[in-house]
Amino acid sequence: MTLLERYKEMHEKGTEAYFDADEIIQLLEYFEDENDFDEFIRALELGLKLHPENIGIKIKECKAYIYREKYAEALERIKSIGDDDDPELLLLKMQCLYVMDLHHEADALLEQHPVDEELRMIYEDLTPLLSEVGKNEEASRLVKHAIQLFPDSIVLKEELCYHEEMTGNLQQALQICRELIDINPYNADYWYIQGRLLSNLGQYEEAIHSFDFALTCNEDDVEVRLLRAYCLFMNENYEKAIEAYLDLLSDKKDITDHIEPILAECYLKADDFKRAYTLFNKLLGKSEILSQVARYKTNHHISSQMDQRSDKVAEYIYKMFFAAQKMQENEQPPDTYFLHAQDIRLQKPFLLPPDELSAEFVKNKHHLN
Repeated sequence: MTLLERYKEMHEKGTEAYFDADEIIQLLEYFEDENDFDEFIRALELGLKLHPENIGIKIKECKAYIYREKYAEALERIKSIGDDDDPELLLLKMQCLYVMDLHHEADALLEQHPVDEELRMIYEDLTPLLSEVGKNEEASRLVKHAIQLFPDSIVLKEELCYHEEMTGNLQQALQICRELIDINPYNADYWYIQGRLLSNLGQYEEAIHSFDFALTCNEDDVEVRLLRAYCLFMNENYEKAIEAYLDLLSDKKDITDHIEPILAECYLKADDFKRAYTLFNKLLGKSEILSQVARYKTNHHISSQMDQRSDKVAEYIYKMFFAAQKMQENEQPPDTYFLHAQDIRLQKPFLLPPDELSAEFVKNKHHLN
């Protein structure tokens, strides 16, 4: 019977079993890796009961306070252990100090530490931890200092690339990303990040090439496929963009709501007014909205009559009127109440803003290790 099976059997039977300190720590690390905080706490309580003086288990108790964002309590227990020679405890201590804005004390600890592999690992672990809790300014400052001490650290290069992008230094981030690609040209995430940076710089053709390389490493990566399709659209390759979006829709039904608005735009740009009209019609969806639309002839009037979603809804209605008018001109009559829009002659471009597409992707694709 494995250690985990013994532990689960104990809880299922409601009995007590003995686990030595190393076994408890092994269980705690397993539940940490699984992000199972409830079981982590249960195993921790058992460990403190069986081995109240064990340093390793006490360190895990400090982590539990940090997980709960009780940094003052965590720091108090860390100081009570008083073993700054333990790298894990030192890392937790500095994490608490920076989060509590006691950066002078934390900086002093880092400066006192020898410039060795242990310090490199502390920096590599500390900077993403601080980013995760919103201490981006401190994390950025630390990683810029750390990369001077450890210029060959891949993790620190990744973190620096992330922070340069987050602060708007896209060219600098791109340079670092290209260095990472030179080191490991088979890393799909590096190609993805380069593509995203290029797209944010408006270099859509190059971005598409980067996404193509990323897809050779992992052809099913939805985030890469989405941004590649978006860059095709922005690069005015509408037919290829339509093909890419339809391909996504064929096997990723859960992202339909994200794709269909820009797919409708692609149809409109490609002069496929029938499909554009049909899809805009579907996006509006509710018959009560459609009947209301028939009473207004201009985008101004429509906007003034809508609720909190007026901007988005009016944009779609405007597009739908334009598509309906084009269909009428081509003798493809749409539903009759859209023919009231005869005075809508121009279409304004409707593009999904790049940050709307990439904000979540930045979180997902950075902190790669």
